[in-house]
Amino acid sequence: MKIKKHILVWDGIAFAGGSKNATLSLLKTLDSNQVSITVITKDPTSWQGGAIKKLQLLEMRWLANKTQGVLFFIKHLLLVFNLIIARLRFGKIDMVIGASGPGGDFTLYFARLLFRFVLVQLVHGPVACSRSIGRCLIKADAVFYLASTEESLQNALHRFRGFSEELVNINRFQVFNNGLSLKHWPQACQQQHPQLFWAASLLKWKGLDLFVQALQQLDINERPQTHICYIRPKQINLLISKAPVALERVHWHEMPDHLDTIRAQSNIFVSTSQSEPFGLSILEAMAAGHCILIPDDGAYWDQVLVDGESCVKYQAGNAADLAVKIRQLRDNEKLRRRLGKASFKIAQNYVADDLYRPLTKRIYHALGITLSKHRRMPPFATERA
Repeated sequence: MKIKKHILVWDGIAFAGGSKNATLSLLKTLDSNQVSITVITKDPTSWQGGAIKKLQLLEMRWLANKTQGVLFFIKHLLLVFNLIIARLRFGKIDMVIGASGPGGDFTLYFARLLFRFVLVQLVHGPVACSRSIGRCLIKADAVFYLASTEESLQNALHRFRGFSEELVNINRFQVFNNGLSLKHWPQACQQQHPQLFWAASLLKWKGLDLFVQALQQLDINERPQTHICYIRPKQINLLISKAPVALERVHWHEMPDHLDTIRAQSNIFVSTSQSEPFGLSILEAMAAGHCILIPDDGAYWDQVLVDGESCVKYQAGNAADLAVKIRQLRDNEKLRRRLGKASFKIAQNYVADDLYRPLTKRIYHALGITLSKHRRMPPFATERA
C-alpha cells in the first residue's frame, strides 16, 4: 500500500472567514489518493471535511492576544507543542501550509528547528512591515499570495533585506486568485422581489456600521427586506461592530447553517468593506446572480467590475450615497436582472480547479508527487455544515 504524503495546515484564527473558505477550496482540489491532510485550528467548525483530520489548537489564554514583543515570540515558541502532538498522532509531516499569514503562522518557523518539512505560506491579506515578517517570507519554501497584498510583501522584504525586488522575479512567490468549487457553487437567487444581502464578520473595517446608517436613512416603506449574516470575531484586540441592531424589515443571522438559502432569497449584495483584499463573499454573490453594490475604493472588485455594466458603485464611506443606490436598485428590476447576469458571467471565470491548478502543481512538485495527465484526481470528500 502506497504511503500518502502528509500535509498539515496551521490555522491560528479563532473564527470563520473568507480566507479559510478559500484555503479549504484549495485543499479540496488535491488528490486524496496521494495526500492526507491534518488541520490544527482554533476553530474546528470552520473545517468541515470528511477526509480532513482536525486537531484543536492548544494555547495559553494569557498569551493568546500577544502580537508583539518578547511575549509574542514566547507564545509562538510554546505553540510548537501542537505540531509535536500532530507528529506523534499522525506520523511524519511532509508539508505545512500556513493559512493565517506569516504573522499568525510564526510558530511554523520555530517548528522548522525541530522538524524537516516543506513550508508553504498563504497570504490572504496585507502583512505588517516588519523585519520578522520579512524574514519569514525569505525562509518559506513557497509563498502563495493575492495580488492585492504584493505591496505589503515587498515592504516587509525591503525592511528585512534592505533592498527591493519584484516578486515575479522570486521563484518561490506565486500570485493567485480565489475561486469557487463547481461542486458547491451557490444556488441561483430569485429575481422578482428586491432583497438586500450583507455577509461578513463584525470587524469594524468590514463596514457594517455604514450599512446600518444607510438603512436608517430609508423610510420603513422604502426599505427592502434585508438579510445580514455575520460572524462574531473571537480572541482579537480589534474593534467590532454592534449586532444585531433593531431595524424593521432587517433580519439578522449569526453564523447561519443555511447561508446559501438566505443568499438565494436575496438578489442585491451590498459590500461595505474598506479596501477588501479580495472579497470571497462578493464572488459568491456574483455566482448566485446577485446585483452587486460595492464602494469605489480601488479594491480588487472595484478594479474588475464596471459601474453600470456589471455592478453599481457608491462613494466609499458615504452612507447617504449608499442609500441612494439602494433606492435605485429597489425600483429597477430590469437593471437588477441585467447587472446580475453580467456579474454571474464574470464569476464563471473564477472556478477553483482552474485558478488553484498552478498552486497544486507546485505542491505536488515539492512533495515529489507525479500525476498522470489522463488520470482524474478525486478531490477530498467534504461535508457541508
